[in-house]
Amino acid sequence: MSGELALRIVGIEAGDEIEGARRLTLHTTRGAIAMVFHGAANPSRAALCVSGAIGGLDGPAGLYPRLGAEMPKLGVGVARIDYRYPNEFGECLLDAMAGVSFLRAMRYERAAIVGHSFGGAVAINAGTLAANVTTVVALSSQLAGAHVVEELAPRPLLLVHGTADTILPHQSSEAIFERAREPKTLKLFAGADHRFSGFGAELYATVSQWLVESI
Repeated sequence: MSGELALRIVGIEAGDEIEGARRLTLHTTRGAIAMVFHGAANPSRAALCVSGAIGGLDGPAGLYPRLGAEMPKLGVGVARIDYRYPNEFGECLLDAMAGVSFLRAMRYERAAIVGHSFGGAVAINAGTLAANVTTVVALSSQLAGAHVVEELAPRPLLLVHGTADTILPHQSSEAIFERAREPKTLKLFAGADHRFSGFGAELYATVSQWLVESI
């Protein structure tokens, strides 16, 4: 990244505790990033979760809070971040990189990035740039911004998409899959929409298993 796009974390402010997680604010040279952090008892592996173009912390079908509640029991910490400037791809990419930097500073040596929709392309981009990212999960991903996917290898990539997605058709993930190099996996959920409504259990099972096996 060019110097003019650089972002540095200059402070971390702890907020209230919610259901075993901690609200944090990452103060950076380009503004504040909101985070909910679910720490693992013996940190070594973690997942960073980023949302779609409108931002937020929950992801599709309530996936991110569920990952945060369950994955630390399996030794995987979870950080959920909200964008400073939703839908501004370059700025959102910087936010993801800041999240990865935070995990590294917290001694999580290996990390995954999970992104939904717009955030799928953010996750793919960030995965090519961060040395401690070992895998990327892109859910209902847009094609725009995912052009660097060939550079992700040898990190494994999981693409998940619903065949009834009317926001971003599943052909988007299929195109990303074709461009990606091995190792790569594409899972299509028959009848699932953009946010995997009614498929929360299946989505959680797919993503959680992948994180345990791939980080």
